[in-house]
Amino acid sequence: MTDASPIAFEKVEIGRIFHASESFTYAEMDRFAELSGDRSAIHTDAETARRFGFPDRLQYGFLLASLLSRIVGTNFEHAVCAAVSIDFVKPALVGEHIDVRAEVTQVQEALRSVVLKITMLGADGVVARGKLTILFLARRPDL
Repeated sequence: MTDASPIAFEKVEIGRIFHASESFTYAEMDRFAELSGDRSAIHTDAETARRFGFPDRLQYGFLLASLLSRIVGTNFEHAVCAAVSIDFVKPALVGEHIDVRAEVTQVQEALRSVVLKITMLGADGVVARGKLTILFLARRPDL
């Protein structure tokens, strides 16, 4: 995250990097299961995770993806997520610290959009990578 206030579309520069990080706890994982309705045993039961060769429950990929919303909401002024493409390449265990790096790779003036290259890093390297497109809303002149 940045220590400055959210930036306007006109101030976004290619190559700029934004960060977010988190270590989701058992309680947060359980709350996500309640909110999403996803009660997959690999995420909710440590014994099931061990039967599949993991030392503990696996983090929800979509809970990790919520960090992208944090990046947009804290760093960009009047912007919304328009498209997300994520490849989950390695599982992350509950409680594992995840660092998200979002690099501006494209700025499209006509659409007021920005494309970010996403890399999520855990203890053993990349856990996910992808692309996030955000749109900057234009204020209506009649309001």
